[in-house]
Amino acid sequence: MSDILVRGLKINYIAGENFEKSRPTILMIHGAGQSSLTWKYQLDSLKSHSKFNLFVIDLPGHGKSEGSGFKSVREYSGFIKDFADALDLQKLILVGHSMGGGVVQVFALEYPEVVYACVLVGTGVRLRVAKETLEAVKNNYEAYCKIAPTRSFTSFSPEELKKRFVEGLLRTPQQIVHQDFIACDEFDFTNEVEKIKVPTLIVSSTEDILTPVRYGEYLHSKIQGSEFHVIKNAGHFMMQESADVFNHILLKFLSSIY
Repeated sequence: MSDILVRGLKINYIAGENFEKSRPTILMIHGAGQSSLTWKYQLDSLKSHSKFNLFVIDLPGHGKSEGSGFKSVREYSGFIKDFADALDLQKLILVGHSMGGGVVQVFALEYPEVVYACVLVGTGVRLRVAKETLEAVKNNYEAYCKIAPTRSFTSFSPEELKKRFVEGLLRTPQQIVHQDFIACDEFDFTNEVEKIKVPTLIVSSTEDILTPVRYGEYLHSKIQGSEFHVIKNAGHFMMQESADVFNHILLKFLSSIY
């Protein structure tokens, strides 16, 4: 792991083994309350890729990064631009999960000159959060953290994944998670998503109750030329539960665009 100062904050990230400025750069963005560990099972496939650079960020206030997060998806997008500029990253292939997928959508429209492609995972043009969830995160965080895996993973998902997920939530300050969820709840890209014109991969999963398959279907219907895949028998964290399937889809998409 490495870190860099962005807006005066020490920001943690994981980088691939070899960086060549001429190559496209995969930049992976996690979701609400999460960290770069979201992409743990993608690192081996991507860190030494011969055609792409790799960076996986801990957003401010998440993982090992300093800061207190932001109050909107748009603010996170602006920070990602500053992070990319600090490292002089060009030709970005943005990979975003859940809230991170919202960040990718906004980024693609606000900074199209540096976007090479997008990968939208378990996300949508709206990311509504149940009122009960917002209240639980605000008023009884430990109880929420115990219940959260039942909504984020399938019942037959390995207990190790659920345990690591809860540990990650407990390491993230309650205030930041609550703020992230409000940012998700207020996110609405319905009227802008069709303006995304770069190659785009959309991945949903059949057992995802947080961002159901219909969210991915809608994205696919609005983003011209997009590619859409549905992973069976996986929940919201399909990149962990069905890592081999997800990695195959991602690598095939990457080979098709460069």
